Amino acid sequence: MLSLFTIATMENWPNYMYQAMNIQGEDLGPKPFASPENGYFFVVFILIGSFLFLNLFVGVIFKEFEDA
Repeated sequence: MLSLFTIATMENWPNYMYQAMNIQGEDLGPKPFASPENGYFFVVFILIGSFLFLNLFVGVIFKEFEDA
């Protein structure tokens, strides 16, 4: 869960993505770009997560401005 929060805040997310893309399988060591489909998850998560957080942030700013 902490990793997903770190990725959603876009802090050091490429390192997590490259580590996930190097996963080969159980009882196997990492191999560069062994599973590139894991990279797609990160890209989609960044797009959806950033839009969601951006909309929530803008919504709170407008609400506070409207209340003031």
